[in-house]
Amino acid sequence: MSFIGIVSEENIENCIRRNILEPLNLRESSVLFLKEKSIENIKNIKFETIILAREFKEEAILKKMIENTPYLIVNSDLEGNLNLLKEVKATIITYGFNSKATITASSVEDEEIMLCIQRSMQNKEKRIIEPQEVKLPLCENVNCTMAVASCLLLYGKII
Repeated sequence: MSFIGIVSEENIENCIRRNILEPLNLRESSVLFLKEKSIENIKNIKFETIILAREFKEEAILKKMIENTPYLIVNSDLEGNLNLLKEVKATIITYGFNSKATITASSVEDEEIMLCIQRSMQNKEKRIIEPQEVKLPLCENVNCTMAVASCLLLYGKII
């Protein structure tokens, strides 16, 4: 069984989970929230993907988990997250509002968002996704939508 780990604020973690379970055909038990108080219980689980949507205080433990994770989705607006990624061999997709993010929002309206894939990326199936803009329904907020879209792009469920 493949596991996806989510490091995020509580208001975003349920949004991310809700919006990836059905498209990725996952069981609820395969998406785990990584929190400082429970990390000791799950530090030996091998995650296929980790979504870093907030900074994590237990950097040493998280860094160890990241070393064995093939895919990382990272909010690049948080500098602490970027420091963890030095010398990581995983496929990394960054999202956020900074100009270096792989995926950023080019426009946001009340019910939809235009995401910009700023450079070519390879999804999990080794298919190359070229730079382009993609219109999607807005989840609860922009950061949740970008995290979900990054995950769905990685797993080949968008485009």
